Amino acid sequence: MRTWLQETKQTLRFLAAARCFLPQYLETTAELENVLQLHLRRAEMLQALDVLEQIGDQHSGYEEEANFWKELFYAAQHMALPDHATRYEERIRQVALMQRMR
Repeated sequence: MRTWLQETKQTLRFLAAARCFLPQYLETTAELENVLQLHLRRAEMLQALDVLEQIGDQHSGYEEEANFWKELFYAAQHMALPDHATRYEERIRQVALMQRMR
């Protein structure tokens, strides 16, 4: 059994939650989803975060989109990645604005 640091476990929780907020059926290649799973299994959190961002960039306008970007924001904060966190915070604002316009 793998022993992971608590920090790694918490980051993994944020990333897994983000994946849960994506649409069930993704319009991305299965290869991209497989790469994400591989990074998660190997505890390569930065790479997994980047793949999730890539997937998120390809999907918009669905109901849980803001929650997806919030989880990525939490993960980036937890991983001390201020540039990523700022980028995700901006996406959250954009999604909120679009939802208000509907």
